Amino acid sequence: MPDACYDFYDLARGAGGVLLVRVTDGNEAQADGTLYTRRVPRSPMGTIKAKNGGRWGGKKKEYTDDVSASGKILNTTLDTEDATMTKDEWKGGWIRLDAVANTLYPIVGNDAAGVITVASNSTMKDDWTAAAAPANLRYYVYLENEDKALSYEIRDGEEKPDTEFGLFVYVDGVLANNWPNLSVEPTDARYWADVINDDTNNDEVVVTDSLTGALTADDRPANYYGQISAVTATVLTSDLNDFDPDATGDGDGTAALGTTTDAMVDDTITITFSAPTTFTAVSAKFGSLGAAGTVGVLFTPNNDWSPPFTLTAGGTAWELNDVATLVYRPFITDALIGGYIYPDKVNAKKVRFRIVDNDHKTITAAPGSDMTADGAISDYFMVVAPMELENGKDGIADLTDADYENQAWNLGGSPFDRILGRNLGLVKMGTPGNTATAVQKAGIAYADAKNHQYRLEFPSGTVTEEAADTYVNDTIGRNDFAVSTLPSYGSVTDPEGQGQGKLKLVPLTGMIHGMEARTANAWKGYHKAAAGLDAKLPAILELPTGEAILNEEYLNPIGIGIVKKVKGNFIVWGDRTLNTSPEWKWKHQREMICYYENVLRESFDWIVFAINDPIEQIRLLSSLKAFFLPEWVKRALRGDSFEEAAVIRSDSELNTDATRAAGDMIAEIKLRLADTVERLTLRIGKQGVFESFG
Repeated sequence: MPDACYDFYDLARGAGGVLLVRVTDGNEAQADGTLYTRRVPRSPMGTIKAKNGGRWGGKKKEYTDDVSASGKILNTTLDTEDATMTKDEWKGGWIRLDAVANTLYPIVGNDAAGVITVASNSTMKDDWTAAAAPANLRYYVYLENEDKALSYEIRDGEEKPDTEFGLFVYVDGVLANNWPNLSVEPTDARYWADVINDDTNNDEVVVTDSLTGALTADDRPANYYGQISAVTATVLTSDLNDFDPDATGDGDGTAALGTTTDAMVDDTITITFSAPTTFTAVSAKFGSLGAAGTVGVLFTPNNDWSPPFTLTAGGTAWELNDVATLVYRPFITDALIGGYIYPDKVNAKKVRFRIVDNDHKTITAAPGSDMTADGAISDYFMVVAPMELENGKDGIADLTDADYENQAWNLGGSPFDRILGRNLGLVKMGTPGNTATAVQKAGIAYADAKNHQYRLEFPSGTVTEEAADTYVNDTIGRNDFAVSTLPSYGSVTDPEGQGQGKLKLVPLTGMIHGMEARTANAWKGYHKAAAGLDAKLPAILELPTGEAILNEEYLNPIGIGIVKKVKGNFIVWGDRTLNTSPEWKWKHQREMICYYENVLRESFDWIVFAINDPIEQIRLLSSLKAFFLPEWVKRALRGDSFEEAAVIRSDSELNTDATRAAGDMIAEIKLRLADTVERLTLRIGKQGVFESFG
């Protein structure tokens, strides 16, 4: 989730909400994961994907190959010649050269032609040359989730644990959604794909079902399900793999893994025979695993991430074009800690032990556990622990202004158009972190057309009154539905460098919108200006303006609020719009009218298609007065009496035979909106000789 969203929620304290439109360059990809059945051999039963594209769902992935020539390796670039790459999809990852021991090179970006750039102080070519292994052109590229991912946990169903399952979804380790009672049967009311995908409160995942035919409880998914190859009281060892000798053909040989490591990853290897004892192996992730292998001889793949194995012929020999598959499913080291291991899920369904450690093939249960009481070699075990999704791509490296205009601010084509009918009242809009002129102009135009509000951001380098004034008047333009605050950026603690006191510069839009939502919630409306000593932005540590004190007497009258430090707190100061109409100079009044107009439009549709006559006019008047009376009571409308504060009429002067014949009913509402104190003037002086204290 963007920083601005976290900032909003931190300051809103439960008030308001956030509507997001994801803007991409078209290269985004949803993070995903494959769900496997509770049987051996394990087979895919469905997929789970993040509901939206992006790294937020999990960016983890791996890639390995050989460069075509040593000249493709330079000190700061590596040319993979992989034209399927999208720009910066490997940014933040690492390169490892097989020939260079114990050295990783941080990736700062890549282009669409497959050229990966590493940190400027890297010495890849020098290191490779020093390794004196000119034939070793193998490289490895990978990204890690770094505890920021969407993960899923699969349990037995709460109500029907023997036949149903539950899916629990976490975002960055925090439970975000759950469905505790799901069925794999498509005709069941609890059919998992329908329940999850049709849930209007599900913003996290989408699932697909790949099961066909008659189904059993074993077709339910599990985080891990396999056979025990060894077990002690506290340590269980998995067999790690499933082997299908006759995916094509009728060979019945076997496969045994060689020495495996924590570096090896989940994969499916397709083995195709060119003769009874000769085969080639292809990884679903990495492609060809090297030269042809021989039955009865250990096959060692050409990379460190794929497992070695030995095929042994059975009673029926493999033949030309026969195909076998080896599914390798290791545990991710330390990823299962805190989860549970069921050592015999078939015969002791409820017996489980807490996991305190794991590597790629063993699980360690908490001290005092005795997994041998129920588990034994060849028993079927099950693991319940969150598993992270992988392969998410942001799709933001090639963004253009047109992407924002077309995807977010396109009148008649924006996802924001769909908020109509949800009775949200006033929606405050922004494009945090993007100060492109075309984008902000489009955002303002959209807010104007939809009767909402857009928060303009000044570029982070705009820190003077004159520069801000010029930016509004000469670059963006003024509009009653636009508001702004100078500066628009501030420095906060960098969560990735808290120990070193590092700061990062962020847009203030999320913070300000959160503070405004909290203010509106506290006052039950927009009549109290969201500014002043209570309008604190506590996360800010520094401003781009430094110690300079902005001239609020210059900025506020021209519609530009400021952020300033008062009594140790950074606060918002100002209640003006970037108005073109003097009657709408006050920000809180423009917000009030936007709110009223939007709510009335959606709340009074009950009268449409009613009988159009004076009786219905009376009903309308009564409803309108009932709507605005509480506004007067809470001081949103000003007047000694309600009749003075709100003049509402729907009479024969407005509603004539001609208007009725046209299908119209007209009501006129004139409101005295609450004002605000922008300046306090205190007049103090000495009493004259003729004035008395008496």
